Amino acid sequence: MSEWTTEFYEDDAGRRPVELWMDSLTIAEFAALRAAILRVLEIQGIDLGSTPWLKALGEGLFEFRIRHDAATIEALYAPMADAEQSTPQPTQHKILLRLFIHFHGNKVILLLHGYDKGGNDSPRQQNKEIQEARKRLTHWKAAEARRAKQQRKKK
Repeated sequence: MSEWTTEFYEDDAGRRPVELWMDSLTIAEFAALRAAILRVLEIQGIDLGSTPWLKALGEGLFEFRIRHDAATIEALYAPMADAEQSTPQPTQHKILLRLFIHFHGNKVILLLHGYDKGGNDSPRQQNKEIQEARKRLTHWKAAEARRAKQQRKKK
């Protein structure tokens, strides 16, 4: 059972950039991402801050780091009953995914931006990806502030 809930950032046109990115992943990458979100991120949430899984980038932005394939994540984090039902074989594909997130509200994780660091691990690319995530978080915070103001006016 998940303790945290994930939600996708949506731009003004209703697009969900993380979903679009997820669609571009290989089967092995998608499986690793899904396992990491369900078995690690949604269970431990912000408590991952003291682990290699999560890095604080400031101003409420965090980098969730996926370095293991789905089989490894399942073996390490699945409840025992689930783990006994199936023993997937590890993939030979190197996984190095980054998911930029923001924790808010009542245990909600906003999925802002993602990229495959294995495809380009240069510091310049990393900074570009972080800036895109920051831009989306700023946009989301402004939209949330507008919604809150509208709610106050209705009361």
